[in-house]
Amino acid sequence: MALFGAQLILTIIAVSFLHKFTPYHSLAEWLLARGNLVRYMYPKDEELRKLAGITVSKGRHRKNRSEHSRRISLLENSEDKSFSVPKNIDLDLRTRVIEPLHVMVLRFFSEYRWLVDFSAASLIVYALTESWLQSRGDFNLSLIWIVMMAGFALQVLFLLTALYFSSEEDGERSLCITFGFFFALVAMAVLIVPEEILEFGLDEAYENFTSGAIDFLKEQDLPSSGPISKIAFKSLIGVCAALLGAFLAFPGLRIAKMHVDSIRFAVDRPVMQIVLHTSFLFPMLITLMWVKPIGRDYLCNPATGKRMTGKDEPLMSSLTFDLIRMSLVPMLCVLRMLLMTHYLQSYLNMAKDKVEKLKQEAGRINSLELQKTVVRVFYYLCVVTLQYLAPMLILLSFTCLLKSLGGYSTGLFESSPVNSTASVPKTSPAVSPQSEVASAEATAEHFKIALENLRNVFSPVFFRGVFSFLTWWTAFAWFITSLFGIAYHMYFTEQ
Repeated sequence: MALFGAQLILTIIAVSFLHKFTPYHSLAEWLLARGNLVRYMYPKDEELRKLAGITVSKGRHRKNRSEHSRRISLLENSEDKSFSVPKNIDLDLRTRVIEPLHVMVLRFFSEYRWLVDFSAASLIVYALTESWLQSRGDFNLSLIWIVMMAGFALQVLFLLTALYFSSEEDGERSLCITFGFFFALVAMAVLIVPEEILEFGLDEAYENFTSGAIDFLKEQDLPSSGPISKIAFKSLIGVCAALLGAFLAFPGLRIAKMHVDSIRFAVDRPVMQIVLHTSFLFPMLITLMWVKPIGRDYLCNPATGKRMTGKDEPLMSSLTFDLIRMSLVPMLCVLRMLLMTHYLQSYLNMAKDKVEKLKQEAGRINSLELQKTVVRVFYYLCVVTLQYLAPMLILLSFTCLLKSLGGYSTGLFESSPVNSTASVPKTSPAVSPQSEVASAEATAEHFKIALENLRNVFSPVFFRGVFSFLTWWTAFAWFITSLFGIAYHMYFTEQ
């Protein structure tokens, strides 16, 4: 209980930090506005008139307008008098370093700042708890932080997906629905693959959950043949997987577009190209580690160890393989965070690319539409950043839950995994009915026994199977949607 108190103190400190410190010193603002990103400024009316050779009386100029109000009016279809200019106008966009004041007015900035700051606090609390504060039998409070982090990331993806459904164009809506049905079929196909090929452990998780639930219901004098059938269990997981795949559709397409542009901008930097390709293919490596013939059967086979080391023993134990497989996810997150500036700058460069493409076309364009084309890129910077970060945070959350709830131990700190088959006392000790204190102790003991029985229902074996599948599925769906995006942006948009 003393260590549980230490966890509670750490939680209170983290909450106070989020409430008092982050409004003034936000990690989210620092990631976007530390002088690392450059945005393109939209051309003003005076500049466009001068380049197009259009003269206008001075009385029609509106000089007392701030840049922010002009930018907002452009996006809200203001009634400013517009004019047409040639598409091939000799226009060079001005650049400006992004500052904290610039990003505060962007769309979804509040959601972005909360998600990043809360996720950073959650990961710090989780790391400290796993390292020093948790002991055997204690409830891990940091897991509540991780669950909330995953929930906020999923909420952000839901809001972004709803944004496409609320648009007037049907293309985005149809694409999201198509990906949802596609991933529903893929999930159902994956769930019937034998465990000898894809080792999620869902069959063992279902059997452990069913047996634990039956025992728990019997102890409560509620006889039952089982809470749920195996088909219903896997169907429920398949529906959740389809929804998650639909939410990951546009983030995958977005990162594919940024990857193609980043490779193009790094054409004279071969080392950067290698790093970018490694970052893009890393989810595929994580996915392959759950393919048993490629992963566990090869690396944990004594024959492989004999060929590589000359000793008749496997390269690693089964537990070491599980830990290495899970450690690939934090490695991916670190790599993506290091490349975040490069990816976001490639997105901001889209403003210049769009203007350059206009120069290759004939005809004229409304000045307001030209300005919107440029300013809209920066206006949706936080949306793109959320599409970049949210899948990463979901994947990392599932991995943390897999490690902790699955009963894995790194062996670096003094801890021991929870034993799912540990015997649970069936009766509470005799208590004198005359003593109120003894009665309270008996009630607490009864609650403890019920909690231990409930732990046998939701055992580490159950959590290991469920979160192993969710971790694999998130990496798989994220990579598949990215591949679709690569094919689309490289072969269809360039034709």
